[in-house]
Amino acid sequence: MEIIQTHNTDYQHEIIALYLEAFSTGTSKQYIDRVELDSYIETILEKGYALLALEDNHVIGAILCCPLKLDNRLPKEIVQNFSIEKCIYLSEMMVSTIVRGQGIGTKLMDEFIGTVNKSLYSEAFIRVWNENTPALNLYRKMGFEPVATIEQTKRNAEGNGTFVMKKLYLHKKLD
Repeated sequence: MEIIQTHNTDYQHEIIALYLEAFSTGTSKQYIDRVELDSYIETILEKGYALLALEDNHVIGAILCCPLKLDNRLPKEIVQNFSIEKCIYLSEMMVSTIVRGQGIGTKLMDEFIGTVNKSLYSEAFIRVWNENTPALNLYRKMGFEPVATIEQTKRNAEGNGTFVMKKLYLHKKLD
């Protein structure tokens, strides 16, 4: 396995497939609009970057990063207490279901911590569903601590109803 950092869209289709696998199946299963998702991934790659875990040149894990100011749901606790322009946002972290539990998430997080431009960013944030225990455990192990919460209304996977997800914002000071 290798980890690469990229801004270009060469792997955009694989990132989208991984996103759909991660968020339209399993316990966090929800409706994903493909047009919105394409635009979202394109914006992240344009304004930020992706760390991709590759096996045989196929994406098996990803972290998508961008300036925190691009998150339009920031709670006031963060806006009032942090210098937003010095914060990077891990907008998405995904690992393929077939390789979960093999340490790929930890390797991606280590790569992020080791390569983030600390002259631009002094702090990092990530938002996670409060019921995603494996992700929460990983982020806490990496030194992230909860600082705020929001509720997000999501469409169910069939697209004909909604449900609410409580999301935690976790923070880490970058050294």
